Amino acid sequence: MYGQITKVTQVSINRTMRILRAEGLVNRLPYFDLNTPRGTMTYVYGLSDKGVLQLSDDTSMPLYHIYKTFDEHSQRTLDHELEVSFFHIALKKFCADENLKLYWQQKDLKCTVNPDAYFAITDPVLPDGKNTFHYFLEIERAKLGHFRNGEPQIMKKLDGYYKYFNSEKCQKEWNFKQFRVIVVQPSAVRSENLLERLAKNHKHRMFWLTTEEAYKAGIGGKIFKTPKDFASTAYSMV
Repeated sequence: MYGQITKVTQVSINRTMRILRAEGLVNRLPYFDLNTPRGTMTYVYGLSDKGVLQLSDDTSMPLYHIYKTFDEHSQRTLDHELEVSFFHIALKKFCADENLKLYWQQKDLKCTVNPDAYFAITDPVLPDGKNTFHYFLEIERAKLGHFRNGEPQIMKKLDGYYKYFNSEKCQKEWNFKQFRVIVVQPSAVRSENLLERLAKNHKHRMFWLTTEEAYKAGIGGKIFKTPKDFASTAYSMV
């Protein structure tokens, strides 16, 4: 999915990152990677506040209000944040390949719901007003047994989306009423368990569940299942 990086390319990337970090345009955090040789430290780099502001000035885009900078990340949540980035990379490539327009927002999202990211996909071939699909992204790495106030935390969050769907409050806060919630989990077993649980009270096609392995193998494929019909049907992104 991400291509092969040669030794020469890696040396060039490392040098570029050192220069950008020295200028304060990127920040880095140490990352524990099982595939890294013993005794070798792996780092994850991301744009700093200064880097995003610089890019905004160069492109006339309000990126600072769309993307979270790496200054805001902690090592404790690094796995989660990386998964959001991996999903974004896969989605961006898919939309480019399919000539679809992608809007992505990862900052200033907290309102009635608080997703990991909001994105919209527009198909320019379809008529205006009927060509944009809205999505909220949830990267869920905790087990279903992670309880808060007697109920799995993810269920409380998805229940909030269920009540928010097609509401005037959603219209007021986002300028649309209907959306899909993409839930990405580490394994098929966890995904099936959550689908079964959702099917009891939230049997709706607004929830689209998949796994990390599935979207990395082909985000454009029929990899999404809903509580409404997960036993018989799978859906593709558009």
